[in-house]
Amino acid sequence: MASFRKINGTWEYRIRFKDFASGKWKEKSKRGFSTKKEAQLAANEEVLKFEYYGFQEDGKETLNEFIVKWFELYKRPNLKQSTVDLQERNIKNNILPRWGNYKLKEITRLEYKEWLTDLSERYSEGSIRRIHSIMSTAMHDAVHEFRILRENPITRMKIPKLAEEHKIKYFSVEEMEKLICVAKEKVKKSKYRESSQHYTLIYFLFHTGLRIGEALALTWDDINFEHAQVSVDKTCRYKDKGKEVVITSTKTTSSERIIEIDIDTLEVLKEYKKNQQDMYSKFNYYKKPENDLIFHTPTGEYWRANVIREQFKVFCKRAGIPELSPHACRHSHAVHLLEAGADIKYISERLGHKSVETTYDTYTHITKKIERNALDLYKKYLKS
Repeated sequence: MASFRKINGTWEYRIRFKDFASGKWKEKSKRGFSTKKEAQLAANEEVLKFEYYGFQEDGKETLNEFIVKWFELYKRPNLKQSTVDLQERNIKNNILPRWGNYKLKEITRLEYKEWLTDLSERYSEGSIRRIHSIMSTAMHDAVHEFRILRENPITRMKIPKLAEEHKIKYFSVEEMEKLICVAKEKVKKSKYRESSQHYTLIYFLFHTGLRIGEALALTWDDINFEHAQVSVDKTCRYKDKGKEVVITSTKTTSSERIIEIDIDTLEVLKEYKKNQQDMYSKFNYYKKPENDLIFHTPTGEYWRANVIREQFKVFCKRAGIPELSPHACRHSHAVHLLEAGADIKYISERLGHKSVETTYDTYTHITKKIERNALDLYKKYLKS
């Protein structure tokens, strides 16, 4: 594996090895040793490193070269397509623009920490965790699977805590009522002014806490009018920049759930179902979907989430409230339940979170506020 020669009075070793990652044969040499013995000792040390770590060159592959290879081998085969799409977007839009040209060994802990702080100005804490998870796992596998790096420089990295006001965005009860009221108004010049679909969807999101993809995947069979329940077991996933809609299982196992709906929401759904039937019979341009979707395009197809988001912002603007995304309805539902005194375990199960901890962490500043209010009430009680 090693050979030695004397050049201009000093000794050189040359090692030939098979690169673990690429499978190609490579060579490494070093000269300047005073004696052959020194060259042999140095060569033996390099050979031992190779036998232990499986590599010679320490992290000289660029992240761009490595992460593409890593993703295909270790991630794509083991993930749902929706997760694959999300992680590919994070790699393309966030990781590669910043680190793609770096050699693995050039990535430092300090510089990486500064990058996470920069991300906190643009993304939520949850989004930063997802981006960091991809990067951290890739670097971990560079050490332990590909063996082209000796240490993971970003292990046990802490995600910067964001200011409370940046954690979640939601509507107050007053803002919610304004938005629902505006969505109910008929736009005179609209071709679909007789449809109450947008109003029903917004009302439904506010009063159930469903994710937008879960709501848009619902069929009438998922509504149990007798027991006032909604079955959630699927979601819309979007490919090709949102142009193609695919129906898959829910985000996680815990996301598959049956939730109760209040009487008012049930009545809104009943009225909308009648409205929907009227639209089918009165207007030939309004098509009934084969799969009996609750919410659908005028041609009977699944809505694309980006179309709903844009329409949602139009309603927000008309109502004179912050222009948030439909996901704010989900946050609003959770916050309103918390402020009403609902048990956090009930809220967690209703939202389809993995655990109560997820719910608590997401709405920490709300729960802290409620705890403080409860303590104030307790103090007032003791003094009365």
